[in-house]
Amino acid sequence: MTDSSSLPADFEFDPFDPKFFDDPYPSYKLLRDHAPAYQRPTVEARVWPHYWLLTRARDVNAALADWQTFSSARGTLIDTDITLIPPNIFNMDPPRHDELRAILARVLSPARVASMEEGVRQSAVEIIDAMLDRGGFDAATEYAQLIPTLTMCELMDLPTVDRELFLKWNMDTLAGNDFTSDAALKAYGEMQDYWTGLVGERRVSGSDDLISLILHNQTEGQELSDEEVGGFCSLLHDASQNTTMNMIANGIIALARFPDQRKKLVDEPGRWSHALDEILRYVSPVQGLARATTRDVEIADETIPAGDQVLLLYGSANHDETVFERPEELDLERDAKGHWTFGHGIHSCLGSAVARLETRVALEVLTERIPEYGIEEGGIVRNQLVPTRGVGRAPVEFDPKQAVKIA
Repeated sequence: MTDSSSLPADFEFDPFDPKFFDDPYPSYKLLRDHAPAYQRPTVEARVWPHYWLLTRARDVNAALADWQTFSSARGTLIDTDITLIPPNIFNMDPPRHDELRAILARVLSPARVASMEEGVRQSAVEIIDAMLDRGGFDAATEYAQLIPTLTMCELMDLPTVDRELFLKWNMDTLAGNDFTSDAALKAYGEMQDYWTGLVGERRVSGSDDLISLILHNQTEGQELSDEEVGGFCSLLHDASQNTTMNMIANGIIALARFPDQRKKLVDEPGRWSHALDEILRYVSPVQGLARATTRDVEIADETIPAGDQVLLLYGSANHDETVFERPEELDLERDAKGHWTFGHGIHSCLGSAVARLETRVALEVLTERIPEYGIEEGGIVRNQLVPTRGVGRAPVEFDPKQAVKIA
């Protein structure tokens, strides 16, 4: 039995308050122990007057597995009117979700993902090598944000000269607390025009890029309009950049804070295939996504009414000590394959293989070239906790004499 009255009298946790961005994990533990189904009011109450936070791994997992009860159809962002946002599969339930997901799954094949590694590595090497004599760089803006943007340009055959525009759209739509702000809605409108025009061109002169493959891998009854394929492009644009750039930046910070674990990877690069899951568990770049209940649900002696919004905190599940011992430690010996970083169930991240590839390669290249580095802790700037634990700035420091230059 849980007892929310046993929470400290001064307990407060708001995932949208910047004071919790640096370290939400003590608050998560208090909620897991004393109020695993916790209701808090929304700040603006644009759509919902309140929402519930689920923090225990077993509850998060059960909710993700039960899409009929925990529906995505009313949106996955807290207190957000999704009628203002272009439709995408994040905000859909079956059958339409499954139909659209199947199209993307066919074109984003394991072979295609594997073929991307050389290009991702080349981008990472070029970026890092250009900074080896400097003794420092910003892990967020000068490295982590660039790699997924360049990868997206390669996947979708987009002009790299537009990459600053792509990043701006991403930051305007997903990096703040109001996902339907004037800046966000303006960005969505510009994106819709851009993608719809591009899709029309690819129908005529397609190649083997992802947009063309989506157009030409539809089956009877699944034909999509230019606007619907443009919605795919918008989804790929936002999801492929936001999560991955913060995954990389948070990984760089984590490996700086655990130099003994980083040294294991420097000394034995063969550890990467096993170590990556623990890094992803520890940093939990997607801290939480929302659902709406379709019926009354009993969790931890609380009744969540039908029609309420629920925030499933992946970050808390990944640090639940009933699943992972000593969760606040980065332990590369740990078997962390059961983490919730990419969700679970029918809405598990379809682009997880691409995100894993980009993150692994980015961190590999960094530790190969700069095996000894630190983070200026006072210079870290976080811009969000949910849905993504955003890193706006993370200054890396190193001795150029210790950098590894490869001719």
